[in-house]
Amino acid sequence: MRATTILGLDFGERRIGVALSDSGKILATGLTTLDCRRNPDYLSALAEIIREEDVEAIVVGYPLRTDGKVAAGGKTEAVDAFIDKLEAAFRLPVHREDESFTSQLASQSLQARGKKKKGRRDYGRDKAEIDRVAACFILQDYLDSLRASA
Repeated sequence: MRATTILGLDFGERRIGVALSDSGKILATGLTTLDCRRNPDYLSALAEIIREEDVEAIVVGYPLRTDGKVAAGGKTEAVDAFIDKLEAAFRLPVHREDESFTSQLASQSLQARGKKKKGRRDYGRDKAEIDRVAACFILQDYLDSLRASA
């Protein structure tokens, strides 16, 4: 049996943060951030990652309200449409994972490690790094839930 991985995505209309699990499905690691405006063919980039990394499933950050219920509206509809595209393009299981506060946690984590300085003018690069780290938090939460239910 071959070792496979799980792909974690933090979807945004401008950027998609990408994380990948190890083959033991224990640890999430940030991989990249895809800029959807510069490269609107992000599905091709994801297809290459899925092929090269032997991805068996995809986890997408899903917007929930603080009470855990689905928040109706634009962001939820955009994520649902994105998930529909992923399912049609890759025919892999796509799991929804609560993304509450992941961008905030990612920003705080980067600041604590000295990777993101307040007042820095390169907002796009900072935001891309935040999105990649947020994808790690989303995927890690999913991986942790797999172990907890085993």
